[in-house]
Amino acid sequence: MPEDPAEDMRRKAREIERIAVELEGEAVSEDGAVRVVTGAAGNIKELDLRMSAYQMSGVELGELIVETIRAADRRTQADLAQRVGAIMGMPLSPDDLGGGGLAPIDPEESR
Repeated sequence: MPEDPAEDMRRKAREIERIAVELEGEAVSEDGAVRVVTGAAGNIKELDLRMSAYQMSGVELGELIVETIRAADRRTQADLAQRVGAIMGMPLSPDDLGGGGLAPIDPEESR
């Protein structure tokens, strides 16, 4: 007998919720100075700086941190889209989930 459609949707929703809570994406800067782990909600779970990071200027380090956060977030969002798509039985992109990643930083805004 086929599964109840409502129960099937609840099961899928629980699985998606579990994935969204547990999913992490990691990125390391090209020079290895910065490592970031992000969650599916765009939250930063870990930020590690090597000693070489402290030899950069504040501006350089800030830009490298933001770049690495964005790389980790892109990986997390792509993984989330792939996993949710597999559960739903259709291919999805991060944009389909409403996640275009982290909002861009306006350099003029900080002045």
